[in-house]
Amino acid sequence: MAADTSLRDRRSRLLEEPGLKGEEFCRRYAAEADAWLAGLADRAAGDNKRHLALVAVGGYGRSSLCPYSDLDVVLVHNGRRDIGTVADGIWYPVWDEGVHLDHSVRRPSEVLDAAGEDLRVALGLLDARMVWGEPKLAEPLIEKARAAWQTRLGTKYLPMLEIQMAERRAIAGDVAFLLEPDLKESHGGLRDLNVLRAISAFAPLLAEYVDLAS
Repeated sequence: MAADTSLRDRRSRLLEEPGLKGEEFCRRYAAEADAWLAGLADRAAGDNKRHLALVAVGGYGRSSLCPYSDLDVVLVHNGRRDIGTVADGIWYPVWDEGVHLDHSVRRPSEVLDAAGEDLRVALGLLDARMVWGEPKLAEPLIEKARAAWQTRLGTKYLPMLEIQMAERRAIAGDVAFLLEPDLKESHGGLRDLNVLRAISAFAPLLAEYVDLAS
């Protein structure tokens, strides 16, 4: 597909493709979003792409992008003075498309600091992957974030996640026993799957007991 094809057009073509649904649609749409954002970032950065990386997190990082999902991204930089201009060159075209965007602009150390203060940020980093930019900037950050889940992040956040699970179950019931469950909030739903993934990040040996793919 042409690099300048809008994301809305890319999404529409996928929605019209016979037989494309479920996880395969999500992966294909995430790949189209990757290509589109990479094109925006190339144009925004111009001739100087050093010390920059665009990182997808959360559901987008997992390539689990539904038709109207947000694009959750972090623009990581290493002291670029023009970072505001580069960021605007990426964010504004996304907003012009009418696509919801959850974004931040941070140095690597700031990303890790934010993860230590915000559970949502920390969970999003479990699925972080580079969409565009310098691997030597993005990859060490992603490795450090995942390693932090085995120490300080897991110790801090797993008790909080346990409490949240109990609260969701009390409010939304169990997926297995409801005719019309809330597939995200009910016990056994998507949020609880994220808890399992956080547990496996904290204690990798436990991951052997859970088939997260299925």
